[in-house]
Amino acid sequence: MEDLRGHPRKRERAALKSIEKAKQMRRRPDSARWFYSFIPFKVSTGGAAPLIPLLTMALGGGPSDVGIVNAIGSTASMLGGLFWGKLSDKLNRRKVFLIAGFLGTAISTLLFPLARSVYQVMAINAVYTFFIAATIPLPILIITKAFRLEDWDWAIGRFNEISGWAWVGGMVTGLLLGQFLSLRGIFVFLGVIGLLSVPYGLHTIREVPLHLSREKLGVYTGYVVEKFRYIPNMITHLPRFSTGGFGALYLSSLLFWVGAMLYFTQFPVLLKARGFTTSGIYLMSIGNSAVSAFMYTRVGKKLRNGSGYGVLIRGLLLRALAFALVPLAIHLDSMFGVLTFLSYLLAGYTWAFIGISTTSIISREAKPKERGALIGTYNMVSSVGAILGNFASGFVTQSLGFSAEFSLASLLIVLSIVPLLCEKVKSQGE
Repeated sequence: MEDLRGHPRKRERAALKSIEKAKQMRRRPDSARWFYSFIPFKVSTGGAAPLIPLLTMALGGGPSDVGIVNAIGSTASMLGGLFWGKLSDKLNRRKVFLIAGFLGTAISTLLFPLARSVYQVMAINAVYTFFIAATIPLPILIITKAFRLEDWDWAIGRFNEISGWAWVGGMVTGLLLGQFLSLRGIFVFLGVIGLLSVPYGLHTIREVPLHLSREKLGVYTGYVVEKFRYIPNMITHLPRFSTGGFGALYLSSLLFWVGAMLYFTQFPVLLKARGFTTSGIYLMSIGNSAVSAFMYTRVGKKLRNGSGYGVLIRGLLLRALAFALVPLAIHLDSMFGVLTFLSYLLAGYTWAFIGISTTSIISREAKPKERGALIGTYNMVSSVGAILGNFASGFVTQSLGFSAEFSLASLLIVLSIVPLLCEKVKSQGE
């Protein structure tokens, strides 16, 4: 009799769960409405990204100045990520800091046209990236509160998809504006577009006080693409400087980010030195960003059935090849445009393999209690590598030339594979 009585109760509980799940699925569109408030912001920042080194050079800056501008911006964004994250945790508020990020970034964009020296560009870029940092980790924290655990990956993926294509749209906008506006005029137009995120964000973003340990967040591949855009400010977890068995991965990441920044910081400088127009540089950037966004979800699916280390090593090998194409292009003058475009396209293509596989390795192999600290350490190591690469890039270029700069970048990517191979051999031996 007890069994007979129990079955209806079980069926009732199952029915209630199904109803609740259906309600949750129906709420998805409403819960995700605020994602679209990021579109003007991403269009603005995507369009402005290629302009900052161009403005630096227009004001008389050389390769070292471009490197320093990027390094200062990277440092400011890293510190900003820690500042906004800790402040939002302390006050238990998210929306106000996102709006502050939208507003501060848009105003900073409008300040760039007023710069009359490289030093002023450095100062404005520091403020600009500091406010951008407020908009990076906070959306992920809101998603983890607004959506059920099983919907996190869907929500983060959807948010990232919208943001990624808005970024590409910003570059297309910059390309079109460049046909009839000056460099400073494009900044003004993009700054005004960025301001549109403020009223839309006020209307759609709902405050969701968070009572969730960051250590429980794990590594969600939906946000690693941001690291490529605003290096290095994705410090969602505070580091505790513990290798936790990931020493080889950390060393590899340090070498990778130094090499990556040697390449990306000086790439627009090289193009400008070879006579490329603003439109030409935008076209290169559009190709890089579009192929990266296109490959992102596809690589995530591949990783479900493959080895994280295997995918990472293949991605690094292909990126080393991509970087090596630039010195070749410099010596084969007639093929310069084709080879540099292919190089930049491959650089975007490989990012998905490298970024997603790295975070996947930590997510799968780290102990749950240590995961947050290990993520923090990984992000800090990556940030230090990126800052070092930015600073070094200009001095290497001015001292040794572009060919040596990009050859060194490729060599460092190759060297970043060595610790991973040693780790793979070690694990197979055990």
